[in-house]
Amino acid sequence: MNNINKDKKLILSISDFKNYFLEHEYNENMFTKDNHLNPKYNSFKNTGIIPTIFEDNWNNFYNTNKDLVDKYRPNAPTEVSKIIDCMNKDLGCTVYKCPDCNDYIFVGNTCKSRLCTSCGYKYKLERVENILSTAYNCNHRQIVFTIPKEFRKFLFFPFDRIDILFNAVNLTLNSILNTSYKKTNKKKRKKKYISKQKYYPGFFAFLHTFGRDLKWNPHIHVLIAEMKISDIDIKKWNYFDFNALSKRFQKILTDLMLKHFSDFSKENARKAYLNHPNGFYVYAEKKEFKSLKEGLEYVTRYCGRCPISENRIIKYENNNVTFCYNAHEDDSYHEVTVSAFEFIKMILRHIIPNNYKIIRYFGFYRKKPKLHNSINKLISEEKRNIRKKFLSYSLSIQKFFKRHPLYCPHCDVKMDCVAFVT
Repeated sequence: MNNINKDKKLILSISDFKNYFLEHEYNENMFTKDNHLNPKYNSFKNTGIIPTIFEDNWNNFYNTNKDLVDKYRPNAPTEVSKIIDCMNKDLGCTVYKCPDCNDYIFVGNTCKSRLCTSCGYKYKLERVENILSTAYNCNHRQIVFTIPKEFRKFLFFPFDRIDILFNAVNLTLNSILNTSYKKTNKKKRKKKYISKQKYYPGFFAFLHTFGRDLKWNPHIHVLIAEMKISDIDIKKWNYFDFNALSKRFQKILTDLMLKHFSDFSKENARKAYLNHPNGFYVYAEKKEFKSLKEGLEYVTRYCGRCPISENRIIKYENNNVTFCYNAHEDDSYHEVTVSAFEFIKMILRHIIPNNYKIIRYFGFYRKKPKLHNSINKLISEEKRNIRKKFLSYSLSIQKFFKRHPLYCPHCDVKMDCVAFVT
């Protein structure tokens, strides 16, 4: 028996839809020989290079590396199947009928996977809008906290070890806000000063697990408000001591890893201090963004999507993938050619576990301060709902693809929704 939703639209299985369709009119191209919906029939699905690479090689790759994949990234098979099936009707679709030409148009369901370049872009836009709705109307600065190569392996598995990295960043920023050191004599002795008034920072932290060359390189991007808030006071805060940030981050992260990781030894810590006498690299120079939105789009662009954009893939042929990148150190251009299996392995190491939060709020952005109502918001309450409406499916397609998704591509008239196929 067919289900009917509140809008009085049929909810059908593929077999039910075929029976329904045969009662109306028949087009042999709509179905494949095995009675599935033909993904190429009147669909807006355009398979990208990355889904194509996975579709061509995934079964052989997984059969060869099943034990490693299931151990280190157990959600990989599900995420890969999602991006292969995204919008091709296998994940379900909405069926429209044109009242003029009587043809059927299929709008496939999206996969919502973080590996998907298309769905990931929508995820980014939503996260940017959510953060803008939370932010105060003040300047924000980008800070990047990185770790040395010898530390990266300790944060690879299990994945929740990266919580330590978020925690270290939070403790570091709170430390330099309320604690300072000043020289007391010519022998360069320093005295510790703790602020009598307890101030709180407010910042958003974004996890990136990769470098431009796709190697495992977990680091945290921060957008921090250039002000500090206490229970009774608000002050500007636009000076950041690079040396204090680097050395304190090194100390705090190393201590946390010694405390929580049994495979991280005192010898590992000693070598870290020996090899990095000036602390771990922390980028805190003032980066001039035109607006907070521009800064957010910069740091969130890979938080919900594949670690490499498709325009960086130069070619995929003969089972090899060639991609390019500009090195961070000197901006030099590089091209890398690897086998399809090696490319898949590079991508899989950056899969995020289900429900793991890679964007986090801290300080007065996590918990509203007592002075919240007296601070100007970046976006007023009245504008928030209006702005979010522009993220709707219909308006997004019109904005980026210059076509109305609910109008027949042949007749340019509004189509009727006739069924949802599960």
